[in-house]
Amino acid sequence: MNIQSICRTALGFLLAAGIMLGFQSCNDDDVDGAPVITNVRLLDPEKADSSLTAAEPGSLIVIQGQNLGSVLKVYFNDFEASFNSALGSNSNIIVTIPVNAPTKAVDAGVPDKIKVLTKGGEATYDFVLIAPTPVISGLYSEFVKPNGTLVINGDYFYNIKSVKVGATPLQVLSSSPKQITARMPATVPVDIITVEGEFGTAKTTFKVNDPAGHLVNFDVPATTWGAEVCWGAAPIIPATDPGAISGKFSRIKGINLPKAGYADAWVFSTCNFDFKLPAGAAADRQFKFEHNIAEPWKAGKYDITITAGGSEFVYSFQPWNSTEYASAGYQTNGWKTAVIELSEFKNAAGSTIADVSKVTDLKVLFNTPDVAIASFNGSVDNFRIVKK
Repeated sequence: MNIQSICRTALGFLLAAGIMLGFQSCNDDDVDGAPVITNVRLLDPEKADSSLTAAEPGSLIVIQGQNLGSVLKVYFNDFEASFNSALGSNSNIIVTIPVNAPTKAVDAGVPDKIKVLTKGGEATYDFVLIAPTPVISGLYSEFVKPNGTLVINGDYFYNIKSVKVGATPLQVLSSSPKQITARMPATVPVDIITVEGEFGTAKTTFKVNDPAGHLVNFDVPATTWGAEVCWGAAPIIPATDPGAISGKFSRIKGINLPKAGYADAWVFSTCNFDFKLPAGAAADRQFKFEHNIAEPWKAGKYDITITAGGSEFVYSFQPWNSTEYASAGYQTNGWKTAVIELSEFKNAAGSTIADVSKVTDLKVLFNTPDVAIASFNGSVDNFRIVKK
């Protein structure tokens, strides 16, 4: 196949995809001339007439100009980008700005340049990489004591100006692009967390220390006669214990835990209680609770059973059972929030909960069905079902 046929085939492919890249030439006569960059635009065909002078890392763009057919390298602020030269032409290069390309938020000395190297030489173009707006992926723990440390996980935490719970500013203790730690006030309001950075603001969709949607938190009765739970002898530790995160909690702590599928001292349960949860399908909800695993955990599990509409839906919580923790075991740094998609709870037929308002029971059983455990120290609290 000659070079003209290759050009026609490539052009037909791109046009079929709805991408107008303005092929001007595909002859060997001019691909080795000095490259020139005249414009940068988004790949989106609906925005093909737009010109960009700035974009976020991760954006898919088209570099336009002349003599680009023999492109060898493309750099954004001296950070090399990968690209597929087969999708380009003598007048276009399709490239994704690398997500790790430096921005001024990270490095004040970046050149704000696109640089293209071809067989015919080098071309540069003034172009600013904009840091994305902050993103909060979650809190290490959604319950934090007064004067405790709040840990916010996410990304693009550049030049943080403020962190607030509700309208209350917090003291920022440390900050990196992916994590912020801040000091909670002596009186902690139940409210959302807001992070304001140089390039925007992010807010949690939930409130810190919020008891909404609770099933069992050992403080509000989950029985008609005022008991924290209906049955099961798992220890309930008073709120005055130094290990408490938000009132009373349950803790299993011991050595030489036997191999057993059930032990009364390792279980607590409600029984036919109206939790007054709003209606909604499992796909729209998350199951959350706080846990504090004080020493490496390598065996055993929490079997969590939710009864809804007369059917039992089960999920086994065993975070140690992964490649990440296979060697050292799973351990938390104090209290940590477990977030489980409610759709992960399945009944015997493999179905999920159709209506959350029909939930009538929660049973939590720690068991060691496979091997005995030499030592275990695990605490749990604040079992709840909430909207995403």
